[in-house]
Amino acid sequence: MNIILKSLLVIATFVFCHYIMKSFWGSEWTKILTQADASTDVLFIPAKYLFLYTPLLVLTTLLFKRRNMLDAIGLNTAGFNNYTFAALLCCIPMTLGYAYLSNNLNLSLSGLITGSIYAGFFEELIFRAALFGALYRFCRWGFIPAALISSVVFGVGHMYQGGDAVSALMAVAVTTVAGTWFAWLYCECGYKIWFPMWMHIFMNAAYGIFSMSGGAVGDLHGNLYKATAIVLSIVYVEALIRRGKKREVTMSSLFINTSAATLNTPIKPQMTAAV
Repeated sequence: MNIILKSLLVIATFVFCHYIMKSFWGSEWTKILTQADASTDVLFIPAKYLFLYTPLLVLTTLLFKRRNMLDAIGLNTAGFNNYTFAALLCCIPMTLGYAYLSNNLNLSLSGLITGSIYAGFFEELIFRAALFGALYRFCRWGFIPAALISSVVFGVGHMYQGGDAVSALMAVAVTTVAGTWFAWLYCECGYKIWFPMWMHIFMNAAYGIFSMSGGAVGDLHGNLYKATAIVLSIVYVEALIRRGKKREVTMSSLFINTSAATLNTPIKPQMTAAV
């Protein structure tokens, strides 16, 4: 199967999962799960994510047939603790800034689970490891086209955060850029979701706990604090590279990924020094 057919297969499978699988999700399941978790969505959200996107996850593991299944979908646990600690350090200044700006606290456990933990885990697993990962690592797309196609879909999914047409488009633009940044973190952290996942979770958690306003777009002061987390994440990746980690996204891989190291070869352990 050539690269074009493989790319079409990945995209067609994603479209099938994202748009068509919904028609197979019966309303009875929604009713049962909603009643079971008292309308908190703690059971409903993971069940629906797994139902909708399992075909894409299965395809990704089959494409990377020479790899361990966990490697194929970014769940290799090597470096998990270091990535967790690094993400926590990166998000502390933003969290303190949000605490300073906020007058309200939202300490809902179910809200933290559904809005932060589930969002961070499933969105990084599906959009970065499965969709972006298959296009960039297996189909040899360059970083820019592979990141854009996954990030635009990711961004469109946040359109609801805009109150009107302009703010909705701004929400899409901001989350598209965020998706591209997460894709870069995923690449540079050994094709594992842990660092972008924890950044995603901690940033969402800080936003929700301190009831920040402005949706995905945010406001000026909130965005300044958010920028500290982004900058520190870049500093962390650059520190890993200075300590000997291979740079994964280079000028030569922006539009066509010609690196043989990313295709069906065993993953070598990556250095995972904390910030």
